[in-house]
Amino acid sequence: MTTFPSLVLPKRFEYLQDVASEKQADLTQIVRKVPEATSRVEQLIRQVSSGGLGRFELFLGPSGSGKTTFLSTLPRFYSGAHITPLSDKLSLGEIAQEIKSRGDAPVQGQIYVLLERDNPELDAHELRRFFEEIRRIFRTHAGRVLVIWPITDVAAAQLISATAWDVGSDSIVDQTSKGLYQFTGLPKSAYYEVADVTARSLNSGQGLEAFGLGTTVVQPMVQTSETISQFYGKLEAKSQELNNQFGDTLKERRIPSIWILVGGDDTRELSLTVANLTQGTEKRIDIDRMIAVLDASDTTTGYLGDWRQRRHQIAFLLRHLDVRLFELTPNVAVSAIRAFGDDSILEKLQNRKESASNASSAMQSAKFFQLLAGTPSSNAATIRAASEGTANEYRRVQQLASKQDKALNKALSACIQKALQEVGVAAEVTAEQRSLDTRSNLQPDVMVDLADGRLICVEPTWRTTGVGISGEIREQQSSMSVGHIQQYLLAKVLEYVKDLGL
Repeated sequence: MTTFPSLVLPKRFEYLQDVASEKQADLTQIVRKVPEATSRVEQLIRQVSSGGLGRFELFLGPSGSGKTTFLSTLPRFYSGAHITPLSDKLSLGEIAQEIKSRGDAPVQGQIYVLLERDNPELDAHELRRFFEEIRRIFRTHAGRVLVIWPITDVAAAQLISATAWDVGSDSIVDQTSKGLYQFTGLPKSAYYEVADVTARSLNSGQGLEAFGLGTTVVQPMVQTSETISQFYGKLEAKSQELNNQFGDTLKERRIPSIWILVGGDDTRELSLTVANLTQGTEKRIDIDRMIAVLDASDTTTGYLGDWRQRRHQIAFLLRHLDVRLFELTPNVAVSAIRAFGDDSILEKLQNRKESASNASSAMQSAKFFQLLAGTPSSNAATIRAASEGTANEYRRVQQLASKQDKALNKALSACIQKALQEVGVAAEVTAEQRSLDTRSNLQPDVMVDLADGRLICVEPTWRTTGVGISGEIREQQSSMSVGHIQQYLLAKVLEYVKDLGL
C-alpha cells in the first residue's frame, strides 16, 4: 500500500528546536506569546528590582501545556528577560551556590529556570535547607534574581510553596501567590492557528488542511484537549487515520502524481504565471490559493461546484495526488518537437531539424525533468529566455494544439524517454496510450512509469500570450493567464479525483 508523509507537530520544545533546525524553520514564526504568563514574569522582575530581594515562583501546569516552550522563548517577547537554565544534574542544595558563582552583579531581569523537575521526589528536610540557602542569597547582590521552577505535580507544588512561605515568607516568594502561579498556556482559541503555522513551517509549507484537518474536523479536538500538546497528538493521530483511509480506498489502484506542464511562447510570462500558482522550488500547487477560488462567492463555473462538494478535501487531495505546475519553455518544447515530431507538425516549422541529443539536453535543463529524474541542477532556478525565432516557432506549432495536441504530446513523450535513458533512469514513457490501471477510464497525456515505483502523469497544456506573427498568425486573446491555468488545473485534477472514486 502506498504510504504518505505524516504530519510533523513536535509536542516538546526540545524536539521542536531539533526539527526546526533540520527544516531551517524560523522559531519566531512558530512560537506564540503567552500574555498572562509574560505579565506575571514582568511583575516578578519588577518586585526584584524595586524590593532589592530575589523572588522564587513555581509555574504549575499540566505536562504539555507549554511551560518549557514559554520560558525558553520568553526573551523573544520580553526584552527584559535573561534566561539561564539550571540542569537537574544540580541538586537542590547546589542551586544557591551555582547562582552565587555566576557573579555578584546579575543583569536586571536575570531568570534562573530549574529544568526537568516536573515531578520531583522531595525530601522535606532537603527542601527546607534549599529555601534557607535561597533566603540568604536572595538578600545579597548576587541573589537579586528570579528563580522559576516549572512543575507538573500538584501535590509537590503545594508542598514546595508551603515550605517556601514557612521558611522565608515574602522574603522568598510573592505574598499574594505564595510562590505558586497557575500556568494555563495558550488559550484554546489560538490552538488551530498555532498548529497550522507550525505545520506550514515544518511540513514544506503545507498547512493542516493539506492533511485533511480543516476547522470542521479539528474543532471538536480543540474542545477536548487540555493542553496544546494533547491537541497536537490528536492531530497527528487523525492525520495518520486519514492517510490510512485514503490508502485503503485506493489499495488496488495506482496513485499517480499529477504534474501539469504549461507551454508558452513568452518565458517571462510563463514563469510569472507558474510562480503565482505554486509554492517552493518543487513547484507544488499553492493550496491556499485554490481554496480561496472555491470560497469566492462570485465564481459559479460548473467544475467549481464539484470541487465545492469536496471543499473539506481539496487540500488533502491536492497534496496526496502530488499536484504540481511547471513551465514548458519554448526552447524545450520546440527542441522536442523538431527532434521527435511527425511530419504533420514539422511542416509548420521554418527550421525542422534538431538532433535527438540536443533535444535531450534541452529537456534535461527543465525543472520538471530534474525532479522527475532526481538530477537537480545548481542553476535550476534560472530559465533561459527564448529568442524571438524560437518563440515564433512555438507559436506555429501551438496553432495545432486544439486538434493535434496528441501529436505534440507524443513528441514530448519521446523526448522525455530519451532524456531519461541518457541520465540512466529506468522508466516507461507512453503518450495517449495507457490507462492508469485496469479500473481506470483515464488516458493521461503522458505517463511516466518509473522503475522505483513512482507513476507520474504529465499533462501538457499548450498555451499562448496571443502575440501573432505578421502575415502568418493573427493576434488573439492570451490563454496563459493565471485564471486560465488555474481553471485548467482544477478541471484536470477533478478528472483524476472522479476516476479514482475519491
